[in-house]
Amino acid sequence: MKKIISVLVSRGFLLIITLIAAIFFSYVVYQLQILPTKYYIPMVVILIFVCLLLYVVQNDPEYEHLLRVTVVKIMNVVLAIALAFASLTAMKGSSFLSSITNASTQSIEMNVVVLKSSSYNSLEDLEGCIFGGNEQDLVNVNKTEAMIEDEIGDISVTTYSSYTNLVEALEDYEVPAIIVKAVDIDSLDDVDSNFSNKIRIIATFTITIATVSANSANVTSEAFNIFICGTDKTGSIDTFGLSDVNMIVTVNPTTKQILLTSIPRDYYVEIIGMDNVTGYDKLTHSAKGGISCTMETLENLLGIEFNYYAKFNFTSFMNVIDALGGITIDVPQYDVIDNDEGVFTTYIGNYTIYPGENTFDANEALAFVRERKSFVNGDTVRGENQMLMLKAIIKKICSTSLITNMDEIFESLSDSFETNMSDKEVKALINMQLDDGASWDIQTYHMSGTDIRTYELATVGNVSSVNPDGLYVTEPSEESVVLAQSYIEAIMNDEIIKLDTEDEDE
Repeated sequence: MKKIISVLVSRGFLLIITLIAAIFFSYVVYQLQILPTKYYIPMVVILIFVCLLLYVVQNDPEYEHLLRVTVVKIMNVVLAIALAFASLTAMKGSSFLSSITNASTQSIEMNVVVLKSSSYNSLEDLEGCIFGGNEQDLVNVNKTEAMIEDEIGDISVTTYSSYTNLVEALEDYEVPAIIVKAVDIDSLDDVDSNFSNKIRIIATFTITIATVSANSANVTSEAFNIFICGTDKTGSIDTFGLSDVNMIVTVNPTTKQILLTSIPRDYYVEIIGMDNVTGYDKLTHSAKGGISCTMETLENLLGIEFNYYAKFNFTSFMNVIDALGGITIDVPQYDVIDNDEGVFTTYIGNYTIYPGENTFDANEALAFVRERKSFVNGDTVRGENQMLMLKAIIKKICSTSLITNMDEIFESLSDSFETNMSDKEVKALINMQLDDGASWDIQTYHMSGTDIRTYELATVGNVSSVNPDGLYVTEPSEESVVLAQSYIEAIMNDEIIKLDTEDEDE
């Protein structure tokens, strides 16, 4: 046993272990491809030098004293362990990048819905019955029909021209069950008030479809646009859902400027790219056709072209804030409904928020970015607060917190973020930032409009018969649309812009 211990603590064995750890760490960092060559080569040289130095000093006559030798050996062991830990962390980072990039599919949940008052409790209870479906979603209805038949045998499906007619068919007992997207159920309250409380879901099926292919750019030398989609839907990030956050991020790596353009979720826009749907609707409803539909709709509105998209689950994304130890926001003094001091209480969580510097945990941050009912300019202020939050998160992630809390950040993001950028492109951006260490100038613009009441929603009713009381939407300001176009175009053309308060309030 003594002989084995003697070998394990010998300077030769410790040198081999430390060199193996150093070589493995160097290999992992090389594979990760985020460290510029001008830093990578010196790092490797220094690691090998330190390993050899620790080996040599153990044989120096000045270090024959047992205590000194022991200290050096401990340093050797600590270095080997530190390199092994750093390698595992780097590997986790590489695995994380692979998990959130190259997104190629998304999942659509389809529900089989019956009236709560009915006696149907399972698919088996519906054998021999006729199901209802929406013609506007015929492809997904047909796919769901096939999956239902795999479980209970042949069924018949009657399709209706709109959700208005589909809801009426269920409530009038023309059909005992309907097939509908999970994401559409809340929207059906627009057709029949409180409809979601009148029904039960007795089965759910998942359909996998292809997502949007990237329009790749040279991200280190060319300006590019990213569509940011934020949803409060729980579950896997690839699950289909309506977006609460719609934002265009225009990045120019040459001028080091980023423009965040926020679009209200209720913007009343022409829906582009959805099968069997024509007309105007809320921007958030365009997500019923998938993220590609929302992107095409915004491309049509603004005359731009997206290169990539990034999607996050806003609820779970807030976990990043806890991993960062909270987030500090300088809250402006908005016009609030209840008082003149700008103090408001959030609808979610009942948190009281004051103008000025506030430090939020995850729950408070989520309540802050979701709040709109307290403000005179409700959805406009919510969009501005979402941009404030994202800017603060980006700033803190780029600080030392990324190093000290890396594991927590990776774990928080891995299930709540995805993009169709490749991991190679993300690594190229990181490599560029480490190489030049440049600071980025982030400008923000929130598109505005006027609240109006409309009775025509292309993806909810049959254009003329929705909710008899109508629904509020935001009619885009033509001036705001033109300004957004000009700002995005300027960034794409290597121009430097500076938006002041007046620009952002227009």
